[in-house]
Amino acid sequence: MVSGQAQQPGPYPMYQPVYQPPHRGASDYIRSAVSDVMIGIVIVVGLFFMWLGSLIAGLTDDLDTWKLGQALNSFGMLATTAGLLLGGILRADMERWVRVALIVSAALLIMTVGYWPASWPF
Repeated sequence: MVSGQAQQPGPYPMYQPVYQPPHRGASDYIRSAVSDVMIGIVIVVGLFFMWLGSLIAGLTDDLDTWKLGQALNSFGMLATTAGLLLGGILRADMERWVRVALIVSAALLIMTVGYWPASWPF
C-alpha cells in the first residue's frame, strides 16, 4: 500500500445489496382501502340515497321530479350493492359466512329491488 492512502474498511459501498421493500400486489392496496368503516359508510350513504329517492318519487306529481327521485334511488342502490359486494369479495380477513352473507344480500337486493322501476307511473 502506498503511504498516505487510507485503507478501505470492509467491502466497497457500491457492492452492498440494495434494499428492496417487500412486494405488495394491487389487491393488497385495495384491501386496505376497504376497511370496516368504509364499508359501513358506503352502505349507510347508499341506504340514505335510496330512502331520499323513494321519498321524492313518492311525494311528487311531476314527471321530472319523479325521474330525479328514481335516479337518486338507483344511485343509492348502486352504492349499497357495491359496498356489500366489495366487502364480501375483497375482505379475506373476515369470517367466511360473513362474506357469504354480504354477497348473498347484495345479490338479493339486485334481484328483488332492482335499479330502475318496472313501470312509469305517468
